[in-house]
Amino acid sequence: MKQFHQYLDAPWKKFLFWGIVILILSIVLFIIGGIIGYGVSSDNSPFNFLSSKTWNHVFSFIK
Repeated sequence: MKQFHQYLDAPWKKFLFWGIVILILSIVLFIIGGIIGYGVSSDNSPFNFLSSKTWNHVFSFIK
């Protein structure tokens, strides 16, 4: 484990590392939450949350 920490000695490297970790976790949690929420609130399959048709419908409200 000590070999891994030698690469994170500089403060900007620690900041970049934790920023990437938080970004990846945020994306994963958004997808999981969307699948659960779509499954609870819809009669369709929860995995329809990931389809492009669903997102086109959502973005049509924004335009």
